[in-house]
Amino acid sequence: MRIEASELFWLNKTVYSNAERLYYEERCIQMIEQVPAVRSRKNKKKIKAMAARQNPQNLPYLNPLTLEANFFLETLEEVSRNNNDVELDQHLASLLERIMLGIEKYLDRKPTCIVPGEGVVFVPPQELQKIKRTFNCIACANQMVGTHISKVVTHLSEKHQSPDNGVPAAQQWKQNRIPAKGAPRGRLIDVLPKKAKALVMSDLTKIFKERYGVADKLKVIPEYDLIEEDLIKVLTPVFPNSAMRIYKFGSRITGIGTRCSDLDIFVDIGNTFDTFEHRASKDTLGKLRAMRPVFCSSNKWRILNVIEQARVPIIKLSHLLTGIECDICLNSLGFCNTNLLKYIFETQPLAQYMCIYAKNWLERCKLTDISTYSIVLMVIYFMQLHGLLPSVFSLQHEQPLNQFVGPWIVNFGQKTLQDLRLPEADTDVQTARNLLRAFFTFYSTFDYERCLVCPYFGSRDVQIQHVEKLMPNRFTQYIRDNPECTLQLRKPMVVQDPIQLNHNVTKAVTRYALQSFIDYCQQTASLMGEPSTNWRQRT
Repeated sequence: MRIEASELFWLNKTVYSNAERLYYEERCIQMIEQVPAVRSRKNKKKIKAMAARQNPQNLPYLNPLTLEANFFLETLEEVSRNNNDVELDQHLASLLERIMLGIEKYLDRKPTCIVPGEGVVFVPPQELQKIKRTFNCIACANQMVGTHISKVVTHLSEKHQSPDNGVPAAQQWKQNRIPAKGAPRGRLIDVLPKKAKALVMSDLTKIFKERYGVADKLKVIPEYDLIEEDLIKVLTPVFPNSAMRIYKFGSRITGIGTRCSDLDIFVDIGNTFDTFEHRASKDTLGKLRAMRPVFCSSNKWRILNVIEQARVPIIKLSHLLTGIECDICLNSLGFCNTNLLKYIFETQPLAQYMCIYAKNWLERCKLTDISTYSIVLMVIYFMQLHGLLPSVFSLQHEQPLNQFVGPWIVNFGQKTLQDLRLPEADTDVQTARNLLRAFFTFYSTFDYERCLVCPYFGSRDVQIQHVEKLMPNRFTQYIRDNPECTLQLRKPMVVQDPIQLNHNVTKAVTRYALQSFIDYCQQTASLMGEPSTNWRQRT
């Protein structure tokens, strides 16, 4: 952290003179002498705050690479001192080579040299010796495993067992999650936020009337055509020799969006619709980087953010003429998922109502770890178990001709409920409220440790330890050829994508977020079971 000269903090003024400063100091002294003793404490606080602005603490400068380099040198000296025979394996050799290449690239950028003085104070080298590193395991709810590498090796060799009782930490967390009956003290329960509680206690008729009307209109509006035209105009000069096509998808297109929702856009450059990449390739990232300069120079677009490290890299834009924010990507599976959701909502309208409510409830609970797509899949799976929706497997199984994006089938048979021999649920308020209550009750008691949410099969009790054996041959073959792309099952919460079968859409959900979700579901189900305080619902 670079420290600026103290004068820059003088009363937040950019220009001043010494005479002005001296006058102000003398004026402050006179005011202190004239103020009665009763108010001296308040004046002291003001003078202390003024002094803090005039003479800020000199925060020392420390480059984060300095601390990491110090850790590395300490470990290197310790290994060299304790082991007479220095050892080397292929992983270490590869890492050391990457470190040396990284150092060369860093020095080639000609970094600015920071010298002491001029308001810059360095952290003394002897102070760095007081900082020690600790190791945490993200698979065990950030359980601390110690400061020495031997404890890390032991922890991994024992498959994340707890040192207390030999039980895996994930399983131990579940055992301790709900205290035994009669226990004097239990775990603190996360209280449902006020906004979420207000939603639960409000009139469902009013909610559906307002939310559904807006969401249905946002599926097709003239602004989308304007966005598509401007996008093609600005990108065509960048890729003049490639065919280009725009696909819109996301919550706005499915019919559960709001006016604040982003518009997701897949830009097909050079007929890449059928291409699947578990992680974006250099060619895909190159296309994304080539778009950035033209958006910066355009008077119709403004770049909000560029996220290249995500599983699906995106450019977040704002279309200035319409005010709609857009997420630009080069992956077609989002569009395929949207087609599936649109079919489900058109076939069983109650599913759309429930997803609109669940999305609004999730936003009010501020459970940012769980995405809108995740809660939608959970609604679909719940309705499959109640015999109101077919499984994705049954829709794809009888297809005469399959369309693939990589190893994944993206098309499906669009059959009616009559063809599927399924009932059409009523969309009245009482039916929706009963089903929503059952939905929150179901996920407040769901066994997340043993089972996963699987809309692909749509059956009850799909166990995590057996699900890979039940997957089709294309999944098994793809995982065999790409072992690093397997379905992430060792997560607190597993919700499988019904199209991209190796994707756990809730892999980023932490144990704390899952427990909050369970608490919120339990309290919501309890509130929905109480007699309504709204006279419209009672009648």
